[in-house]
Order: sequence, then C-alpha cells, then structure tokens
Amino acid sequence: MNSIHHIPDASAFTRTQQLHIIRRTIDGNSFNWLVWAVAALGLLTDSYNLFTFNVIINALYFVYWPDEDDTQKEFLINMTTLVGSIVGQIVFGIFADKFGRTRLYGVELVIVIFSTLGVASASRGEGSMDILAWLLVWRFVMGIGIGAEYPLSAVITTEWSPTHARTRMMGSVFLMQPLGQLIANLVGLGVVMGYNSKHQLDKCSSPSIGDCRQQVDRIWRWVTGVGAIPALLAIVFRFLIKDPGLYELEVRNDGDSAFKNTDEVYGGGIPEPDSHGPLRHTRGSSHFMDMGEPPLPVQFSRADLYDYFIAQGNIWYLVGTSTTWWLVDFAFYGLGMGNPRTLAKLWLKGSERNARVAALGGRVPTWNVLAPSGRLSAHEHNDGNNIHAALVEGAKRNIITVSIGSVLGSAAFILLGDRLPRRRALTLSFVALGALFLATGGAIFATGDTARHALSVALVGLIYFVFNLGANTLTFVLPAEIFPTRYRCACHGVSAACGKLGSVLVQWILRRARFEGVKADDVAGENLGYVFVVFGCVMLTGTLFSWAWIPEVQKRGRMRDGDDEERRRRRGCCGSSGGLLRVLPSKTLEELGKGMEAARAEKVAVEASSSMVGAGSAEEEGVEMGDVRRRRGKDWRRWVRRV
Repeated sequence: MNSIHHIPDASAFTRTQQLHIIRRTIDGNSFNWLVWAVAALGLLTDSYNLFTFNVIINALYFVYWPDEDDTQKEFLINMTTLVGSIVGQIVFGIFADKFGRTRLYGVELVIVIFSTLGVASASRGEGSMDILAWLLVWRFVMGIGIGAEYPLSAVITTEWSPTHARTRMMGSVFLMQPLGQLIANLVGLGVVMGYNSKHQLDKCSSPSIGDCRQQVDRIWRWVTGVGAIPALLAIVFRFLIKDPGLYELEVRNDGDSAFKNTDEVYGGGIPEPDSHGPLRHTRGSSHFMDMGEPPLPVQFSRADLYDYFIAQGNIWYLVGTSTTWWLVDFAFYGLGMGNPRTLAKLWLKGSERNARVAALGGRVPTWNVLAPSGRLSAHEHNDGNNIHAALVEGAKRNIITVSIGSVLGSAAFILLGDRLPRRRALTLSFVALGALFLATGGAIFATGDTARHALSVALVGLIYFVFNLGANTLTFVLPAEIFPTRYRCACHGVSAACGKLGSVLVQWILRRARFEGVKADDVAGENLGYVFVVFGCVMLTGTLFSWAWIPEVQKRGRMRDGDDEERRRRRGCCGSSGGLLRVLPSKTLEELGKGMEAARAEKVAVEASSSMVGAGSAEEEGVEMGDVRRRRGKDWRRWVRRV
C-alpha cells in the first residue's frame, strides 16, 4: 500500500507540523469501520462474559447448591470478577501508555478466552475439588481481561477517530456493552429451549429428578463457552490495527512511524502542509527539533506527573471522571436488575410473591425466581417451581426490563451525541436519573400490590434508556477525550477502576443492608422501593462532580463562515445551521490534552470575543430593525393610498 501512496519524510517537518499533518489526514476521513470493528468485537466479548453470569447463576445453584437460600456464593463470584476488572483496568491502562496500545491489544482477549474455557470446564471432580474455588479463580482471571479491554478499546478508538466522527465511533463501540448483555440472554434462552425440547426441563423441580442435574450442568457450560467465539474473531481483527499516529509522535517521538501507521489505517497518502517554517536538521538522524520547540515531557517521571496533575491542576479532571464513573457504577451495578432475584422482586406483585413464598414453606431456594405458573412450554407440568421456568423467566425479564432500554439508549446516543453538549448532558442525565429513581421508588410503594404494578417495570426500563443515553456512555467516552496522549490510557483505566470500586462497595453494602428488618437481597422482601430512593439521592450528587470537574469537550462561541453563535441560534431549532439540533463540533484531542490552564485561557478569550461580537450584533440588529420599520412604514402608506 505504501509504495503507491505518498508518505513524506517526517524529518522535513517540525513536531508541531507533523502533528498537524496527522490530524489533517485523520480528519479528512469519515467513520472508520475497521477501527470500530477491532474495538467493538473486544467490548462485545467482555460484555457478554461479564453479564452472562446473571444468565447462568440459577443453573449453577440448581446443580451444585440446590438447597441453599443464601446468595453468599453469588456475591463472592461477583466480587472476584469485579476486583479482577479493577486490576486489569489499572495495570493495562498504565502499560498501554508506557509500552504502546497495540502491543497489549490482544493479550487481554487471550486472557478472556482461556478464562472462559476455564469457567466452562470447571468441575468438582469426584469430590476432590471445590467447584466454587475453580469459579472464583477463573472469574478473577476473566475479570482482568475484561477490565483491560475498557481503556484499550476506548483510547484506540478515540485516537484513530476523525474529530467530527469521534463521538459516533465511541458511542458505537460502547453500544456493544448492552448488546453483549442482550446476546447473553438470547443465547441463554436458545440453549434452554433447545434442551427443554428434548429433556423436558420444566419437570425439573429438583436436581435429583432423572437426568436434570446433568442437563442443566450442560446448559450453563454451553452459554459460558459461547463467549470465546467473538474473542477469537476480535483477535484476528487486531492484527490489522497499528499504534495510533498520535501515540507514535507524542509519546515515542517517531514521526516516520506516525506517518506510516496513519497511512496504513486510512490510506490515500499523507498530505504536506503549505509551509514548513524554519527547520534545523540533525545529521545522522531521521528526527530533528525546531529551535523554538520544547522537548517532549518525560512520561511517568515524577517531575512531569507533578507538573501535569498537581501544578497545572489537572488532577481535578481525573477526580471528575473517576467520581462520576464511581457514582454511575454504584447505582448501575447496585441496582442489580440483571440479577434474576432482583427482577423477580420487581415483576411480582406483593401479594403474589407472598403467596408463592408461603407455598414453598417460607424458604425460597436461590435458584428459584418465583416464575409464574402456566404453560411456558409445550409440556403440561409447570407450576413455576422448576429450573426451566427460572431460566426462561429470568432471561425474558432481563431482556424486557434492562436490555431493550439499554440498547435503545446507546443507539440514541450515537444519533444525538454530536448534538448534545456532552458536559451538560452528563450533568442533566444525573438529574434525570435521580428523578427517575425517586419516582420508581415511589411507584413501587404506591403500586406494588395493584393492577398498575407494571408502571414500576416501565420506569426501570426508562431508567436504563437514560443511563445509556447519558451517564453510562459518557463516563466511558469523556476520559478517553480530555487527557493528553501520554496519560490517556492510564487515566481512563483509573476512572474505570473507580467505577468498578463503586460497584464492589455497593454490593458489599447491600449484602448487609436491611430495610424494615429484611435483607435487601431477600427475594421475599418488600424493600426494593427503599433501594431506588437511596440510589436516587446518590445520582443527584453526581451533578456536582460533573459540573465542577468535567471540562467542555466541544467548541463554543466559535465563528463559522462569518456567522456567530447568536445568529445561528436565531435560525431556529430545525435549521440546518443552528438550534437545538445543530451539530456541536468537538475539540481535537490535541486541544483537550493541553489541560485545565488552556481551557481557562480559552474560556476567557471566548467570553471576551463573545462580548465584542454581542456589541457588534446589537448594533447590526438595531440597523436591521430600522430597515424593517422603514419598510413597514412604506407598506402602510401604500395600503392607505390603495384604499
């Protein structure tokens, strides 16, 4: 490819010019489907493997711990997975900044593949091994791979994205998270229905009946093993991607590799700038330095870390992205709507739930989600207290309540992300989520035992729509935009790890929390409304952190073709140039990477420019209004003469 494309000698340009050339080359293109496919397949794999545990947990309890009514084992497996994710996000985030994006891009998928196969083949042997111990080990390893994917996919997508397509590409990659959850539930449904057609699982009210234990044991292994398939496809694609040109130039100071990699990804050659400026060549080297250009900061040196994060105040940006992600995951994972037992509490009316619990003698096995009785299959025997009903009902409730709203929310973000002021959208989404959580809590209390109980389910679906339209997606996108290239992956990893830390903390709290004397995770309890109210208050606090410590990532107050922002606003919401639906151009990564001091200077300059433009616009508007009055006067006199 390079032999027919023009790639200029990087040593002929200053580093600033090289950066300008790379930016102009990337921004001259549109949505890059190759980059999207590479990142999206990885995140799809991780999402499937992360959320598939909610699909198989009932099967695990049915096979190995059928008489337990406690969720201790589920709690331990979730904790080890999340702790593994924290390790992967921090370690791989730092390593990707230090050693290169693509050098590690694929290692995390290998980890996920092997750990997926490890989970799927975990066994207790002939009583010589503990199945729980094996699951804990392999889910921890899987968590490392899952966590590593977040900063790598986000940053590689960001750095290879054209500025005008960056939001859509990031949103399209993050769409894979709810899509992976949806696919996990669909795969679970398909496997269960397939086995039920041959083995009549709806007769399996106990693992001691016939071959129930063996068939259900196969189900969860099949559902888990499918997670390795997209990972294998993703590894193939990752051989087609190179380290971003921005990383090669701004971290490795290798202009030739930056030009070469950019051309390999986008093709079409590398354009040269119109003027080069004064240059000074260094004999015997392909690199040089302009006499007035400062050297690159020493990455991860104590001096540079102090200068960027402390002296320049950019630590507050990291605090902002970390706290907002912490709050989002605190509610997202704490709500636990992917969990079949939590969904059972939401879907069943209080009187119906109490009657089902009483029929079971007041003790509900963990695998039993109190599925409704009836004909869930072609077989007659189905009182709801069987593993087929538990698995089918859990997956159906998850799809309707969580997955559909989440997928639609992510799709809406792809369409609207460039038309929303992202910093303000994050703040407003915290407000909206807080209000929805409080409203849902009130609805559960008011309609929990009435015919209008479905209102609570609808509100939860709306919550997940708003989650993915706003805070859940934006906390993934923003950390990949606002930090400089040399620390972008590490800061994204730290932010994501804080989110997972919030999910660990909230599950530990809910494990011990009691409302009206009943444990929060008790399927027979009527305390779900309290959980929503508490999370509503937590969401409202997110407005403070997002407003105070998240910078603007889109341009404001900029002139375009001689037309200022106020004029574009007057054209109306449906005009092609302005209004509520106009596209808000994003800043380049180079602009955002300059940090807080540059943002403050820009804000001052924009405010000064706006005041000058406003004065000029007012004067111009006065002239325009005078012309309008004169025309109206002439029209009035002409009408009088005609009469």
